[in-house]
Amino acid sequence: MEKRTKLALTVTLICGLASGLALAAGGLTVPTDDITIAGKKPVRFPHSTHLELGLDCGSCHHDGNHQPRTAEDIGGLVSVDQLRCVSCHNDDFQNKELQKEKDIFHARCKECHAQGINGKKGPTKCSDCHIKKNKAVEGC
Repeated sequence: MEKRTKLALTVTLICGLASGLALAAGGLTVPTDDITIAGKKPVRFPHSTHLELGLDCGSCHHDGNHQPRTAEDIGGLVSVDQLRCVSCHNDDFQNKELQKEKDIFHARCKECHAQGINGKKGPTKCSDCHIKKNKAVEGC
């Protein structure tokens, strides 16, 4: 199976489980735990830290017309899959540089981290966001 397909399936599974739990509670809700984006070099995303800085949902999430999504918009979605970049940013996306999730995250996150918000800049080193795999448990 191609690496990109494995990554997409892993992310879909994780998001699907999260959305199932959120939907059971009556709609999509804000994640309270760190989100781990699976892949060759997994990424830890502390959702609560970003909210505490004053970022709103639309800072990262936008609709198909590139309009920022509000918490209400997101709460009304039937599936967390609708928030996934790859739902629009795929092989058919016009801008070739933004067809892969990795490229989207790097472009969006690095730009925001370098500019900062409320006087605080975000981490910009690879190891600040990417998690080192624990070789002792790898393959279990």
